[in-house]
Amino acid sequence: MPLLRSFASILALLAVFSMSAQADTLRLGAQSIKNLFPGHYEARVQGYKVLFSAHRGGKLVGQAFGREDRGKWFVKGSRLCVAWRKWTKGKAKCGTVSKRGKWYVASDAKGQMLSFRPVSVLALKE
Repeated sequence: MPLLRSFASILALLAVFSMSAQADTLRLGAQSIKNLFPGHYEARVQGYKVLFSAHRGGKLVGQAFGREDRGKWFVKGSRLCVAWRKWTKGKAKCGTVSKRGKWYVASDAKGQMLSFRPVSVLALKE
């Protein structure tokens, strides 16, 4: 019996942690995604740091490894789509956006595409 109670306690604790983690994640709708821009962001894409500015009207300017690329962003349904001239060869990549703490996470059907968070314009010049 004590083993069964311990197991039940562990399951209850895991359920509480699971609910807490879900509460920390908020999925954004189309208007909330549009409200993110204009802005300056630090992104993590496949482990790499990318700095980018997103402007009203869909313009993107990004920097990574001392190189710059330009592209566009748009919202399709409730998904954020981005297309970079060089980095995605003009092909749009779309995903849902969730807020997790200070980071936004864009995910497609295959999993996480990128994480990004707001930064000051000074961070883009460093």
